[in-house]
Amino acid sequence: MFGYVKPVPAELLVKEYEFYRATYCGVCRSMKKCTGIFSNSLHTYDSVFLALIRMLFIDKDKIKAKRKRCISHPIRPRPMIERNEATDYTACAFGILTYYKLQDDLHDEGVLTRVAAAVIKPIFSAAKRRAKMEQLATVVRDKLSAISELEGARCRSVDEPAKLFGEILGAIFCEGLDGDAKTVTYACGYHLGKFIYSADAAEDYERDRKRGRYNPYVELYDGAELTDENRQTIKCGLLLECRQLENAVNLLPFGTNAAIENIIRNTIYLGLTKRIEFLNTEADGKVSDEE
Repeated sequence: MFGYVKPVPAELLVKEYEFYRATYCGVCRSMKKCTGIFSNSLHTYDSVFLALIRMLFIDKDKIKAKRKRCISHPIRPRPMIERNEATDYTACAFGILTYYKLQDDLHDEGVLTRVAAAVIKPIFSAAKRRAKMEQLATVVRDKLSAISELEGARCRSVDEPAKLFGEILGAIFCEGLDGDAKTVTYACGYHLGKFIYSADAAEDYERDRKRGRYNPYVELYDGAELTDENRQTIKCGLLLECRQLENAVNLLPFGTNAAIENIIRNTIYLGLTKRIEFLNTEADGKVSDEE
């Protein structure tokens, strides 16, 4: 998910950060078992956010960590969450999302991107097949296709493609759940997805502008350099999505899962906002100095 969805480790308790890393390892192990031994080749910490939310809807007794070694950590064993419904689901969902994202990258204007996608795609083709989640796969495929159509038409609206990506993550976050759980997790994924798409477009603004590639913000601002006012407008929109995400997270059934709650809130309040610091203006700096 573009490397946006991570907490700020320095603001977590040691045991919370250890649990966070253990969950990452747990998803990695689930990938090897559920979607193939090489499907973890593009595994990132972004997946942990989904795994943590899905853990809130399984029996807490199933969330256990053991110290183990793996190929990445052969010398010193480290805590790893044992496979459970949440880690297995995350592995399958990310396998599907990665497969269709690679398929989309095959049409990218960058030669290196196309070559890398062509090399890695067979791994995730098998991962998608082993995930056995055809209904979710159809949703992801159709909505990524709709995003590609908007991008091909050089849509000037940021909200339209961001909304579609939000619907993709919304579907991924709530798949298999019912009632309030489905509603709340969909909202979490939806607003997170809108944030990710918009933030990624904002970060790529200068590169896309100079190379003549499609970017909704480039279209919106007619390819001009971003002014401080433009940056503030984009940043306010992203912070609004963070606020909507916060509203949805407030409805999650954290109960006694304090570590999960603290990691998720850290990610929203600190991680996401830190990730868009590239939009800060001189005015932001002056405010910080005064504080």
